[in-house]
Amino acid sequence: MRMLCYDWFRARWSKSLAKVGRMRIHDENASFRFNQKGLRKFLGDLECEIMELVWEKADPTVTVREIFNILRLKRDIAYTTVMTTMVRLSEKGLLKIVDKSGLANCYSPVEDREQFIRNSVNWVLDIFFEEFPDESATYLAEATRRRFEKKPTKKR
Repeated sequence: MRMLCYDWFRARWSKSLAKVGRMRIHDENASFRFNQKGLRKFLGDLECEIMELVWEKADPTVTVREIFNILRLKRDIAYTTVMTTMVRLSEKGLLKIVDKSGLANCYSPVEDREQFIRNSVNWVLDIFFEEFPDESATYLAEATRRRFEKKPTKKR
């Protein structure tokens, strides 16, 4: 049962995992922060805030200045900090430079928010299945069974 579940998982997600493997965010220096909530498990606080704004505001592109103008209303931040962070997000494969607006780069997200989450979760699960295959397969089988068990209906 365990091996079947593991084989099913590997077959189901192999294409997504191959894509994730190319992203620099998932290199040997990347970390998964268990103590954080949401996307902050995968990204730093400022990276997360910037990516959320890019996903929201890019139509289809966004500049550093546009993101900076939004962020500075919420916090004390330097333009160069936003610029450096967006360059690093580009180096990590999350943003791409698609055009220039004068001297400013126009950025576009490489994937939408849902794709990023899906690929990041796949990356984490792949690590668990690689390093703890029996435990991961057992957990997945049990979690799936619990999720699809019919809950007793209340009698009136």
